[in-house]
This record gives sequence, C-alpha cells and structure tokens, in this order.
Amino acid sequence: MPKIHPSSATTRARGIVLTVLVVVLLAGLPLAVWLDLRNLTESALRRQATDLNSVVTSMRSFYATNVVARVLASAGTTQVTHNYESIPGAIPIPATLSLELGRVISEKQQNIVYRFVSDHPFRNRKPPALDDFELAALRTLRADPTRVITEVKESLFSDRVRLIAPVIMGAACVSCHNSHVESVKKDWKVGDVRGLQDVSITQPFADNLFSFKYLLIYFALLA
Repeated sequence: MPKIHPSSATTRARGIVLTVLVVVLLAGLPLAVWLDLRNLTESALRRQATDLNSVVTSMRSFYATNVVARVLASAGTTQVTHNYESIPGAIPIPATLSLELGRVISEKQQNIVYRFVSDHPFRNRKPPALDDFELAALRTLRADPTRVITEVKESLFSDRVRLIAPVIMGAACVSCHNSHVESVKKDWKVGDVRGLQDVSITQPFADNLFSFKYLLIYFALLA
C-alpha cells in the first residue's frame, strides 16, 4: 500500500475544503439574487401604490375644485349628488366618484385593489366591511392625519404592498355632509379624516424573476 506523504494529504485536504467552499458560494449566489429581487419587487410595489394613491387624490381634488365647485356656483339646473345616476344631468360628488373609480380599477386591473371606505357612510349605502388593518389605520390617521400607512406581505410566489392614506374633509365636503339628509354625522370640520383610501398592489414573483433570463441561463449552464 503506497504511503501518502503528509504534504500530499494536506494538499488534498485543502483541495477538498476549497471545493466545498466554492460549491457553497455558488449555491449562495441564487439566494443572494432572490433576496435582491424580493427587495426590488417590494420597492417597485411601494412606488406604484404611492403613485396610484397620489393620482387618485389629485384627481379627486381637481374634480372637487374645478368641476363640482363650478357647477355649484352656476345658476343652471345641474345637480351634484351621490345618486347622480338616477337624476338626468347630475354629476357625482367627489366621494361617489372615488367609489366608482375604485370599482372600475378593480374590474380592469387584476393585480390592483382600490377601496374608498368610511365608517360613516350615507344611510342609503351598505356599510363597508373594514378589516382590522383598516380599523387600526383609521384610528392612527385620525390621531395624525399627516401619516401614510403601509403593509407588506410576502409569500413564496408573490408580494403585496398595501398603502392607506387619509381622506381629508375640505370646505365643500363639510358643507355637503353636514347638511345632507342622508348623512349620519353632521358635525364635520375642515381637516377631519372622513375615511380611508386603500390601495393594494400584488405582483407574482415570477414576473420579476424571469426578467433575469440571462442570469438563469448562466445558472443552468453552471449546473
């Protein structure tokens, strides 16, 4: 039986250790890419949710100032009401516009859910079912209306970012809600939090994963 010199045994041991180390490092590379990709997905979803929230808020503000206010200041017969569909020539109030917009967005976009909800809906409307996150957000935002609350949920196959912003009562909103026959609360003040704007965006993880097709081909060849 041939003798193995100590130097040869040491060299072989070092070679084995080096081989194991290389294998571990190569195996850890996909994990590092996965973690970076998950972070990229979350950042993109946060940005999309923030942008959508900003767009809807700006649209509602523009509508209240440049459409509703002008109609109310006119001597014409057009009405601004929540049940505009049943009145010829009427247009929706900003809150109703947001509700309708949320319905359209949810129908057209499979990965986006938009909710415009309040714990003080008009009497003719079915009270929305607020989940625990929305109820907690409502309490927090009424204490500090300047905040925007986000929630991130991660799973093996998809990520979801949820953003909740306060709906602030303006002068026109206060005037309407404090005098409307179907309003359940008539002591609103300018700056009060009327309700919530809830934007939720979900993205399957595979959508971003397959953006790295060349890296995946490299891993396949390496394997």
